Amino acid sequence: MSKGGKGYARINLAALVLFISFAGVAYRLVDLQLVKADRLGALAENQRSRLADLQPTRGCILDRDGEVLAISREAYSVYATPYLVEDPEMAAAELSLALQKPRQEVEEKLRSEGGFVYLQRKVSPEVAEEIESLGLAGIGLEKESKRLYPQGSLAAHIIGYVGTDNVGLSGIELQYDALLAGEKGEAAVELDPLGDPIPGVTRMIKHPVDGSDVQLTIDSQIQFKLQEELARSVQESGALSGSGLVMDCRTGEVLAMAVHPDFDANLFASVPPERSRTRPVTDAFEPGSVLKMVTAMAALQERVAAPASVINVPARIEIGEYEFKDDHPMPKSDLTFSEVIAYSSNLGTIKTAQALGKEKLAAYLAACGLGKPTGIDYPGESPGLVPSLEKWTMTSLPTIAIGQGITVTPLQLARLTAIIANGGKTVTPHLMRRVIGRDGGGTEYPVSEGEEVISANTAASLRFVLGEVVRIGTGTRAAMAMYNCAGKTGTAMKPDAAGGYREAYIATFAGMAPMEDPRLVAVITLDEPDTVYGGLASAPCFSRVMEFALQHLEVTPSLEKVNTRDRVVSGE
Repeated sequence: MSKGGKGYARINLAALVLFISFAGVAYRLVDLQLVKADRLGALAENQRSRLADLQPTRGCILDRDGEVLAISREAYSVYATPYLVEDPEMAAAELSLALQKPRQEVEEKLRSEGGFVYLQRKVSPEVAEEIESLGLAGIGLEKESKRLYPQGSLAAHIIGYVGTDNVGLSGIELQYDALLAGEKGEAAVELDPLGDPIPGVTRMIKHPVDGSDVQLTIDSQIQFKLQEELARSVQESGALSGSGLVMDCRTGEVLAMAVHPDFDANLFASVPPERSRTRPVTDAFEPGSVLKMVTAMAALQERVAAPASVINVPARIEIGEYEFKDDHPMPKSDLTFSEVIAYSSNLGTIKTAQALGKEKLAAYLAACGLGKPTGIDYPGESPGLVPSLEKWTMTSLPTIAIGQGITVTPLQLARLTAIIANGGKTVTPHLMRRVIGRDGGGTEYPVSEGEEVISANTAASLRFVLGEVVRIGTGTRAAMAMYNCAGKTGTAMKPDAAGGYREAYIATFAGMAPMEDPRLVAVITLDEPDTVYGGLASAPCFSRVMEFALQHLEVTPSLEKVNTRDRVVSGE
């Protein structure tokens, strides 16, 4: 082949190579820009942008007068992108000072594998500003909110707490989490080559919706008084703990509910579960003689007894292999029915229950809501335990009539007392007063009329009988200076895990005031007081709390008390 022919061949080869190259490039362009354009575009979008949740502001929890019990404040979480941290040792030294954490702990996180690690959740804006001023590569801040409880220990058991992610975990925070939490928003955030958000380049997808405020029925002043008096009673009586509540007997609004020992709600996460239980709702116990209110209620309604009926009280009653006695001597053998309840005679109550019959007693226990939840808007309520009628033994009637072999919660006792106080109708205890939206509008808690358990006349007769408990009987220490009250004491032995009972007691007083036209009911329970009896240990606490609450609510004093006070002042 001539030299010219060889030259043309090389040119043709080069042209062919160029053609193939250009064809490959063209194919690649078509493939990238047309065939794979959507997929590659999505990959690029994912690399330079991400979706970010926009957290709403959690609603406040308020007392009935608008006092703030729980509120969310601005906070920041400090995080690291470990592979971007240039000098972990130096960075840890500076961060440990700002975060007040051990340097080694911080450095371990900075050297960890992965692209994201929290160094500290929910620091104050001041700490966040200090972190930002350090200018450390790979260290970032994420805006969040932190739950604060400005009243400290006030109503801490009721309020509960939220977790690190602002989700309600107990108490009202859990019960009404859906209302308080609001709805998350969403935004598209563009990132720089280092993976940090580019300021000002954000596309809103969905705006967050802040949570609603929840206003409770709790009255902070009555709540404070209840907590103060429970602490005093526990100390004076030597009890292990105490609990109590105050409730409007007409509406079921819980004005105060407390447990002692209490705690600072801001430290809830570190409080042992045993101490954080809201015992008036969650803990059922054998009530003892305070349950004689049900036996008396049934006897009066069924006309088995009247306040003036005379009952002969023997020294003992034998039922099968068991012998029943009174816990303390009675003043005489023949007692009126009012005196049986006033002096808390077990034998007089058992004779009344025998005349009533187990079917009717069981029916009234059920009608009063014992053995099932009250329906309070609060998590973890115990239903208590009432054995079904077919499981009653020979001794069930006498033991249940005097408050043994059955368990109830203080809240159930409050509901029982309210039936007597308000003329014979049930109420549903509740803590919600209303929901306040971000527009300022409110939705009131619906209060429905309860069912009639006893007649208004029976309720009035029973209030007189329970008034005698305070006037001459076991509850004289419940008496108040300005108001007549009525109620019942209870002293119950605690069951032994091995069977039977042990020498440890729960002392209770459940009552209402003013006796003539009750407005409030209250239940005070002390666990293992040295002064054992409900009339000695719990009744004085009831007296102090109830008198304060009635005066705080400006309830008119009992006329008899006013007249007596006026005669004393005038020297008559």
